[in-house]
Amino acid sequence: MKNTSKFLSKLLIVFALLVLFVTFYFLFFFAPSFEAVTLRSIFKIITQFALVISIPASVLFVLVDSLMEKIETKWILYLVRVVVFLGLMYVVSLFFSLYLISSSLLENPFKE
Repeated sequence: MKNTSKFLSKLLIVFALLVLFVTFYFLFFFAPSFEAVTLRSIFKIITQFALVISIPASVLFVLVDSLMEKIETKWILYLVRVVVFLGLMYVVSLFFSLYLISSSLLENPFKE
């Protein structure tokens, strides 16, 4: 039971960070080209883009992280976690860009 709660807590923390990262990424790069960013458009960005990208990335990160817990040295463990996280974020950002381009062509989240 302890391992399950630890797994779920890691999953939720990584998921929340990824949702924030993807939302800020989208707002940083695409909001200046539109006249107004409303709370409704932010919720639409979260549901349309951030959740789609964050779910598989957070599950993959937590699975890889649980495999890496067998590393004994603490600083190597932290270094490997950072490298894996950045690598996953790079891969996710590539998929996110493809998803973003195809989804933006179909529906603009800033258009009411």
